[in-house]
Amino acid sequence: MLILSGNNFEHLPRSIAQLGALEYLDLSDCKRLTQLPEFPQKLDTIHVDWSNASICNLLFQNMSSLQHDICSSDSLSLRVFRSSEEDIPSWFNNQGMGTSVSVNLPKNWYVSDNFLGFAVCYFGEYSIACITAHLIPLSCDDGMSSMTQEFALPNNCGWNFIILLVPLGGLWDASNANEKTPNDYGCIKLDFRETDNDFEETDDDFEENMKFGVRLLYKNESELCIGKRKSRYEEEATCSSSKKQRP
Repeated sequence: MLILSGNNFEHLPRSIAQLGALEYLDLSDCKRLTQLPEFPQKLDTIHVDWSNASICNLLFQNMSSLQHDICSSDSLSLRVFRSSEEDIPSWFNNQGMGTSVSVNLPKNWYVSDNFLGFAVCYFGEYSIACITAHLIPLSCDDGMSSMTQEFALPNNCGWNFIILLVPLGGLWDASNANEKTPNDYGCIKLDFRETDNDFEETDDDFEENMKFGVRLLYKNESELCIGKRKSRYEEEATCSSSKKQRP
């Protein structure tokens, strides 16, 4: 356990990465932080000021560096961090309730060498075992189909508040892209599942106790030039059921 809350430092020493047994790090109220070192492998609990957008960006960019080598496989494991919070922070600008969340992607959302992935936050009383991500195409007319990948989560996801990063590299399948780019896809849908099927066994109102937040993560948001699409997509977005709607 390492408690550094309330300090005025701007960065942490790189030697923290060598603390192989460190599992708990408290950086709450460290308002001047501008840089984070690589986290040790066993670290799974971190506390920060979630109302500070700069800290949120900093933390997820650090998580992105931990997963830079993720590649396509049948089942990928994501790095997950636990924290303490009473609700989804407003920094996650796409929020929903239930066992899935869909986000309509803006025009030109993918910027090479800038887009890092999808920052995800879960708040609720049920443990999450895996996430299935679906990247939905704008149109199926060219034979395009959704790109789907299941990501396994570690067993420590029973806490009320967890954060993780879904990297595009683990979802994007260049061999099936048919010369298309990520910008030809207009929706990301995330399905959350618990191994023991607790979702199906609970009361009808269980969705009220499960909240999710998603944010598109970039290295530098100030360099973005993205805009709204002229169409929006049904939340149940599949090639057979997705329909374009006029705003």
